[in-house]
Amino acid sequence: MIALLDTNVLIRFLTLDKGKKYKRLYHFFEALEHGKMRVELKLIVLFQVIFVLKSFYKVPKKHIANGLADILKYKGITIKDKKIVQRTLELWRDKNVEIVDCYLIACLEKDAQNILYSYDRDFDKFNVNRKEP
Repeated sequence: MIALLDTNVLIRFLTLDKGKKYKRLYHFFEALEHGKMRVELKLIVLFQVIFVLKSFYKVPKKHIANGLADILKYKGITIKDKKIVQRTLELWRDKNVEIVDCYLIACLEKDAQNILYSYDRDFDKFNVNRKEP
């Protein structure tokens, strides 16, 4: 059986939505933190959470990055390529670079021979082998 985590659940938790559902939500994330439950967080959901928190809730990106990095440490939350996602959040928090670009950088920086085809010269500031098509 697979259990997935949706955007709205993360948004409610990260914004401390104290509505009627918060007590159950708190216990849910407490169970995830200690590994009593397991869910998978899809990358697309993570990016949507970032977009919603940044654009709608106007949460500063450092708070978003730190909050998501903390949640990724929960024993019950799995995400593919967790180290790449953690590095993505770190880059996004510390640099003036869009989140998708940070993800591409994180994917490529372990092997400088990998190639990124892009016209964006900002990638040249990182350990990325950028080429224009």
